[in-house]
Amino acid sequence: MDKHKNIVIGLLLAVVLVMAVGYAAFATQLTINGTANITSTWDVRIKSITAMTPVGDASNVSTTVDPDSGLTATFEANLVSPGDQITYSISVENAGSLDAKLDDLSFTEEENPAIEYSYLNIKKDDVIKSKNEQVFTVTIKYSDDVTEQPENKTETLKMTLSYVQDKETA
Repeated sequence: MDKHKNIVIGLLLAVVLVMAVGYAAFATQLTINGTANITSTWDVRIKSITAMTPVGDASNVSTTVDPDSGLTATFEANLVSPGDQITYSISVENAGSLDAKLDDLSFTEEENPAIEYSYLNIKKDDVIKSKNEQVFTVTIKYSDDVTEQPENKTETLKMTLSYVQDKETA
């Protein structure tokens, strides 16, 4: 009987020892160290601006792209009479490794009621995939509805594009 008692006590001590070792194994602090490198690039800019064939006596005076931002362009056109217009083809390139979404497209113009502008093939939230480009047009026109000849027939139009990382593909 003492022998059975000793065996039970021994088994109980073995169970307590196994439980203590198991608790110690689970109670230790796990430390994981590592590093990560981000290798993505952001490079969205106006690649080119081409003045298309003018309508009427319109002519292109100049086109410039701000070298600092790469996303602001200025168009200057000379318009002689109602109906004259000139269209510009603009190519925006995404040479980076992240997809870019157009967050804002804004225009600043001189206050000349005889001159109007429009744009096609671009809108807010358009996405330019990495290593691709988007081509759109901007047209500056001498309004057909003008009844009095304005003094200034040259229009300077400034366009600013603002892109952000496309979160949908990130």
